Amino acid sequence: MASSKLSLALASAIALGACATIDSTPDAPSVTQNDRAVAARQHPQILQQFGGAVEGPLAIYVAGVGERVATAAGVPGQCTFSVVNTDVVNAFAVPGCYIYITRGLLAIMNSEDELASVLGHEVGHVVADHAARRQNTATLAGLGAILAGVATGSGEIAQAAGQVGQLYALNYSRDQEFESDDLGVRYLGATGYNPYAAADMLRALGINDELTTRISNRQASAIPAWARTHPLSADRVARANANAQAAGATRDNPPENTRAYLEAVRGMMYGDDPEQGFVNGRSFAHPGMRIALEAPEGATLTNTPAAVIVRGQNLQAQFSGGALSGTLEAYTANVMRQVLGQAPSQVGQAQRSTTNGLETVTLPARAQNSQGQVLEVAVTAYRVGDRAYHFVALAPQGGMGAAAPMTRSFRQISAQEAAALRPRQISLVTVGARDTAQSLANRMAYDTYQLERFLALNGLSSAGELRAGQTVKLVTYVPR
Repeated sequence: MASSKLSLALASAIALGACATIDSTPDAPSVTQNDRAVAARQHPQILQQFGGAVEGPLAIYVAGVGERVATAAGVPGQCTFSVVNTDVVNAFAVPGCYIYITRGLLAIMNSEDELASVLGHEVGHVVADHAARRQNTATLAGLGAILAGVATGSGEIAQAAGQVGQLYALNYSRDQEFESDDLGVRYLGATGYNPYAAADMLRALGINDELTTRISNRQASAIPAWARTHPLSADRVARANANAQAAGATRDNPPENTRAYLEAVRGMMYGDDPEQGFVNGRSFAHPGMRIALEAPEGATLTNTPAAVIVRGQNLQAQFSGGALSGTLEAYTANVMRQVLGQAPSQVGQAQRSTTNGLETVTLPARAQNSQGQVLEVAVTAYRVGDRAYHFVALAPQGGMGAAAPMTRSFRQISAQEAAALRPRQISLVTVGARDTAQSLANRMAYDTYQLERFLALNGLSSAGELRAGQTVKLVTYVPR
């Protein structure tokens, strides 16, 4: 089930002498066979957490760019590059040089150079062996992850459930990020790509982040994204610019690099995958399952391949489902057992009711975390044919009433409502002499923030940057 994006603060450039550990490339870098074997075993699980792999020409194109970067890094043929099916803006590497990039991040790029900059940064983490020195918290965003903090007392683990299917919460040190940035810029120069692409990519991320924060009406720090796993800073932006300047680069990308990239993403799915359902503000609807729900006022929805995450000020919840082979009471009790694990808890009596004509069972509980805090937990399940759907909600003691509007909102939708849920894709258009940013934005498949979405999609800070003859991206509905 998938959605959301990122953070950046731009500032004045720092002195050129502050940049420079570019010569830190390890001697004779290599990737061990053991790391490759471990990564290969993890690979299917990572793909599943991110909605599966995107196959076809786009995947081949990304892998080709990645191999050029890997060759420049001294590890030719030792890396595997995958595009994953989520619109989360993210990229990451695991030991063994398995590199993952989301279609959400690809959507806001505008040249092959920018793609190479991100892949080079990730390869840099592998070559510099940062994995051995980082804090790696592997938290699966599956059933019960939202309540992991109940048993562990770890707010970070509980928070990870809202991070849009991110399998790894990676925390690199400032020096590690700088080193990987420096290596990435070196790889850009060695492969003939524009070294300024690294700074340009950070700029595009910042524009996208500002828009996402406005649309979702939440703090940028709550947005799961590449910048959360690779914290951005003014120093990093200035450092990337200074490194490119030191390499003698100019800002213009070769036209062929821009055009080739845009042609590669033409037709790529944008936003939610219909197989994972659609988020629209506080509403979620799934055309295949024919179901819908709404988050409480003030809460946000995040759609992941594993679950829909609800996050409010005093409420966290997950929505998911599965096959129903026995009674709804047994299903609810099984979910609760998985949620609570070994946490000290007290489970109440199951309560039967109906919700919008659907058989419903709610099972309340109280659990205590390692700090002695008592939290309320509730599993609310619904029977829909031979399947069950359920919320797992967590609230402070006495606060579970905040979940009531959400649990009462679950319903089945009509065939007409399902048919109205249409997927979106990336389309290309050449700017005409009479076109403006607003006239092009009016063609975007959105009812709100059309101009802002258009500018962010194309990495433009303002409408004045648009020029006739330029090829730009639009988000349009997939033809029926």
